[in-house]
Amino acid sequence: MPAYLLTHEQIHTVLGMTGIGVGAGSPLAALPEASRILQPADAAFQKMADGHLLEAQDGSWRVNTLVKAVLLACAKPEEVLAFRVMGPERTGFSVCRRGPLLSECTVGGPDLTKTSFPLTRSAIILMLTSALSSDRPEPPPTGFRFQGRADDAFVLSLLLNEARANPVGLPATQIAETVAKAVENPSLTLPFVLIAGAQPLLALAYSGDAVAAVVGRLTTSGHVRNEGGWLTPSRAALEALSAPPAAGFAVSRTLVGPDGPASHTLEVARSGERSIVFRKLRGDEGQPLLEWSEVSRAQLRALVAATLMDERELAAAGAAETTTPAPTPPPAAEARSVCPNCNADVQPGQRFCRACGYNLTEGKA
Repeated sequence: MPAYLLTHEQIHTVLGMTGIGVGAGSPLAALPEASRILQPADAAFQKMADGHLLEAQDGSWRVNTLVKAVLLACAKPEEVLAFRVMGPERTGFSVCRRGPLLSECTVGGPDLTKTSFPLTRSAIILMLTSALSSDRPEPPPTGFRFQGRADDAFVLSLLLNEARANPVGLPATQIAETVAKAVENPSLTLPFVLIAGAQPLLALAYSGDAVAAVVGRLTTSGHVRNEGGWLTPSRAALEALSAPPAAGFAVSRTLVGPDGPASHTLEVARSGERSIVFRKLRGDEGQPLLEWSEVSRAQLRALVAATLMDERELAAAGAAETTTPAPTPPPAAEARSVCPNCNADVQPGQRFCRACGYNLTEGKA
């Protein structure tokens, strides 16, 4: 699989040579303007020629045909898949699609863009789900499943964090203050902001009544218990999320249409041996509906596939898995002609054996 690390000057140079502009939703839109366009005498230009990105033709230079197609997919994508991998540096990569071509297009530092092609959706799904796979048996499911507003999910997450450190829970009198401080912590708000935006959380920071309403909804739905003035998550939530996230990834799929980009995101984390997903089910003007639940490994693969593929692709993939093709009958055996003198193969109409010179028509050597 060809892979290239290109500086922004190299990217702008080849884009200029092809006349391709950067469109909406492209990861290349994050590139700074190049201070100059490279010339054939530049070492960076020659490096692209050595890597076969550029080809000399009739005394001038042109971009390799396949590389031009990759550039078009990255600069004017019809679809963008963005992935973040959980870790100290929160690394990630992006994949762009135009027509049938999928290519990585990751803008990173220092001033480098990585391209890698060709890719397949199956390879991407396998790579992501293997990050959370384990050879150990799956624990019995807890049945934890939350569906509700973004602000409800955020408060539930804070109570889970508190319960890990203090099994007694959090005093109900301190919940508003705890929420207001948490809203200012990017590490706590990032998963919710990426999916639901910042507005649902900002409303909690400035209104104790809003926090009280959230606690009331969580208590009524059974996700939170109030025992003697102490707030704790439900037993299913505590069991499913007793361990802090140890690994995970987020995948965002953006379709670039005539009305602009439209995207949805799936967050996946491993809590102990359990796979936990977090995603937006639908968006309303006020509060989007979120789902937060434990899933089996088979369910996780299906969810990732559903996020990365459209209905037509899913139907085709399902048909390929469930339909067993009829066995193909073996081809009829052809009569084998051999030389009677040395047993070498001979072709129809051949007069002499090419191995020993035997006369096949007269029976004489």
